Amino acid sequence: MFLIGFIVKLYIIVLLLRTSMTRQELYFNPFGKIVASMTEPVYGALLKGKNKAQSDKLTPVLILLIIVLYAFLFWVFSGYPFIQALFVTIDDILIFLMLFYIIAIILGSMVNTYGATVYTSFFHRMGLFWVKLARTLTGIPGNIIVLPAVILVFIAYILIDSGLWMVFNLIGQGMVDPVSSLLHVTENGLLSIVGILRYLTWLIIIRALMSWVSPDPSNPVVQLIHSLTDPIMRPFSRLVPPIGMIDISPIILIFVIEFLRMFLSRVIGIIF
Repeated sequence: MFLIGFIVKLYIIVLLLRTSMTRQELYFNPFGKIVASMTEPVYGALLKGKNKAQSDKLTPVLILLIIVLYAFLFWVFSGYPFIQALFVTIDDILIFLMLFYIIAIILGSMVNTYGATVYTSFFHRMGLFWVKLARTLTGIPGNIIVLPAVILVFIAYILIDSGLWMVFNLIGQGMVDPVSSLLHVTENGLLSIVGILRYLTWLIIIRALMSWVSPDPSNPVVQLIHSLTDPIMRPFSRLVPPIGMIDISPIILIFVIEFLRMFLSRVIGIIF
């Protein structure tokens, strides 16, 4: 189920990214070409001759169908009742979408700091709704708005997911415990956010290994890894000077990230 879940989430991201791209970008941008190759067969089969604006309206329906299919497969392999399988898979997707939009907001902020790249411009568009909403509510200028935007995403996740579990408890047990649902969802959300640090550690390791072989900087995978790690690698590299010809900043950064991850996980466990 892990592999199925990974494929489902990856394809949902691809569908969401497609909505942020123009038709020209889908055909001429290197990243857009990848997205187009993964989505055009589906859209082409369902909406022959339709323009992109019309096909984008189909995206929410496709995502909903994918979630239902994911729930069905989870039900088949897990043995859970279908309603429970459906709620569990929706919860899983909601957590994933929360993390995706948080990452999109953070990466999108790099457009103002380091300029747009093949990837950051799309992430900027994906997180723009939350940034605009946070700016409207708070009036905070500049990249500082990233934190309120991330908090808004987290609050939206808590409200939606806790509501989901209250409905599930009402259906399954005939009772609702809002406090318990809120605490459960908040804990899961915080642990999931902290869990991003583990993936960040692996990305930094991969980036450090790539630096030994001098990969093609125009390679889409290389650009993606750099886009995901630049927000933390660039400032940290300035703080930690190299020893001779050896850049030790990735090693120290990994230790810092892992310590922070374990510390935050422990704190969350104590609180909840």
